[in-house]
Amino acid sequence: MEETFKARYIDPMIDWSFKRLFGSEVNKDILIEFLKVIFPEFDIEDITYLPSEQLGIMEKDRRAVFDVICRASDGKEFLVEVQRGAQEHFFERALYYTSFPILKQGKKAMEREEGDPKKPWNFRLDGVFFLGVLNYKHLDDDRIEHRYWLREGTTGETMTDKLKFVFVEVAKFNKTEDELTTDLDKWLYMLKNLSDLLERPAALRDKIFKRIFDVAEISSLDDEDKKNYINYMQTARDTYNQLEYAKKKGREEGREEGLQAGIEKGREEGRMEGREEGIEKRSREIAMNLLRINLPIQTICEATGLSAEEITKLQSEA
Repeated sequence: MEETFKARYIDPMIDWSFKRLFGSEVNKDILIEFLKVIFPEFDIEDITYLPSEQLGIMEKDRRAVFDVICRASDGKEFLVEVQRGAQEHFFERALYYTSFPILKQGKKAMEREEGDPKKPWNFRLDGVFFLGVLNYKHLDDDRIEHRYWLREGTTGETMTDKLKFVFVEVAKFNKTEDELTTDLDKWLYMLKNLSDLLERPAALRDKIFKRIFDVAEISSLDDEDKKNYINYMQTARDTYNQLEYAKKKGREEGREEGLQAGIEKGREEGRMEGREEGIEKRSREIAMNLLRINLPIQTICEATGLSAEEITKLQSEA
């Protein structure tokens, strides 16, 4: 535990901390100010947090669990996801997630229509906007911010402004404190460096950053939150070390018998030892820890020897 307290502030780029800073009612002013910077085209005065777990239309449909989801006072809905590790199909995941609030709007409209047949639903939708805050390099360019929406392929004419995706790759941000010129620069600097800072920099003297630094100070956490944060950081560190060891062992086996042969041999030996000594149970525990820090399923498969089907089943049970 002492090692964790070398830091003065929590790391905002892990799920637990991000939700504490941006996903709690008492700190909603922080989320509002962040959304204003990311979506300057909107006038966001107030928000209402929505349940982070969303169910599908049918009982058998797969659920979605968001880091943060909220509705602005004008009806617009914002989904915010922090992604610490690389995920191959993160863009598709973003698209899938936006389908939940869209379908929910339609369902509510049709329920109102049943109650008042004289006012049929005309398919009008409030906007749904996705923000992905990525702590890795997802796209092969130097741009930190990428924006996507539906447009006509030839003219570029916008089909609708009710669905937009913004991805911010924090890992690409390398400006120093002296180089911060825009509001977005300041937010990115805070997100990337907060856990390494010992005091609030002069460039972050705005009122909202004072709020963030106050909320993020580890010494201000109550005993339960402090314990949760320490456990989360220890789990993240342990699973990272386990993953690195698995990669190293795979490379060693690959040099001996060829990479593919080494991987297959490792998996087979892992299955045999699991049956003999209960290692399969430990592999599942490791897989659950890796899922909690949002590592891709394929990476977890390689680290644990479990199949993609087994990992997916664990994910649905989490």
